[in-house]
Amino acid sequence: SLFSDIRLKENISYAGTENGHNIYEFNYIGRPERYTGVMAQEVLKKNPEAVIHTPEGLKVNYGAIGVQMRRI
Repeated sequence: SLFSDIRLKENISYAGTENGHNIYEFNYIGRPERYTGVMAQEVLKKNPEAVIHTPEGLKVNYGAIGVQMRRI
């Protein structure tokens, strides 16, 4: 599972859909590397069992939603 909490991301732009989930391009706050992936808050509405609550933020089990997070 990877951090997918919208509160940890910036420069977010919509990039399409994959397996019924919205996909976004983003970087983590203060980091230059760009990724594509989901927002945990959206996944929570469709697949709450795929979201893990941690003190640092929300994580998504990407295997449970049939989507891959990618570095771009």
